[in-house]
Amino acid sequence: MPMASHSILFMTAQPVGGVACRGAVFLVFIWVLLVAGQSARANVEELLAKGHGLSMTREPEGYLLNALENVQRERLDQAQTLLESLIQDNPDFRLAHLVYADVLAARAGALNGLGAGFVPEEDLVGLEDEVRRRWLSHQQRPNGALLPSNLIALGEAEPYALVVDLELSRMYVLANTGNGLRIVEDYYVSGGKGGPEKHREGDRRTPLGVYFIQEHIPGQRLPSLYGWGAFTLDYPNPLDRRMGKTGHGIWLHGNPTGIFSRPPQDSDGCVTMHNKDLEALAPLLKNGNVPVIISRQVAWADPAELARNRKAFLSLLDSWRSDWESLNTEAYLQHYSREFRSGTQNYANWARHKQRVNAGKQKVRIDLMNINLFEYPEFPGIIVATFTQDYWSDNFQSTSRKHQFWKHEADGKWRIIYEGTH
Repeated sequence: MPMASHSILFMTAQPVGGVACRGAVFLVFIWVLLVAGQSARANVEELLAKGHGLSMTREPEGYLLNALENVQRERLDQAQTLLESLIQDNPDFRLAHLVYADVLAARAGALNGLGAGFVPEEDLVGLEDEVRRRWLSHQQRPNGALLPSNLIALGEAEPYALVVDLELSRMYVLANTGNGLRIVEDYYVSGGKGGPEKHREGDRRTPLGVYFIQEHIPGQRLPSLYGWGAFTLDYPNPLDRRMGKTGHGIWLHGNPTGIFSRPPQDSDGCVTMHNKDLEALAPLLKNGNVPVIISRQVAWADPAELARNRKAFLSLLDSWRSDWESLNTEAYLQHYSREFRSGTQNYANWARHKQRVNAGKQKVRIDLMNINLFEYPEFPGIIVATFTQDYWSDNFQSTSRKHQFWKHEADGKWRIIYEGTH
């Protein structure tokens, strides 16, 4: 098996012969800093102090980041102490073991490769990627004021949303509080071996899009690969199917027992995380229908900008509702694209159906509640709207959960390209 000839900590040079440890340590973070850029870093101690109680791995990750910061400052003894405590409490944290081996080798002036050269090259690739993404996530942690730009509105009955950043291998939990949305926790996660974005069955890629948790499957009912258990997602959604994407079984699930973390790209397309983290998060998810936005890279926006977008789109949605309620079928159909599809119905079929239905009504009342609005990842011209629709007419009543995709078309108008019950 080919062995590594480089190190997580020393990517650009190796200590040679009698070169002082200080000179070698100077190189420790050149690679990390070049990759990570000049973005501001949050203080590790502050991150640990601000834990919200959901993440069981926040403290171990904080110890690892703190150790790396000590290495950067050439304080190898402090880094060694932190890492010894870390691996004693988390013996399954493989990355921590290997960084520890690097620190010991650096202190001895004998750093000839990560983990003393006993780790296969293919394993090192994943470990190097993991430390890089954990550090980048630490550097690029959003301040408390910013929110994911894809999350335009979260309905009053939706307490939480999950937002996944595949580039940073990070999942953020947002709570719908009385004072608006706020990030309450974040986790290291792994995605598909093929990276983003899923196109076909078996490509081992993680889909990009807006999905909803469907059901919880306990670990006892699954192979050990899934660890504590799984939450299923509704991939492929209507837009995926419209684009010809195939595949199934995309879940949020745990790691195999005895594995602290998997490399960033290690699943068959699912999003995976530490078992204790998933177990702690589970009470927030078990009722189902929690939105999960999976992005290649999360863009962050000022809440004021999101509020403007929310106001504009809620106005558009209310215009659609009002035109339907007026029984002015021509005005109502102006909200639908010629590209509209829903099941077997195209625009022409839909228009005939609505004209026929409205002709038999004397009065209609429609109320929309619990409105969610999401900008679709990778498709800024697509908005997903889900809401509870309370419909009343003189001869029919119903309450349903509606799912729409709106598209910003060439003439500058937003129109519906899909509509169905969710």
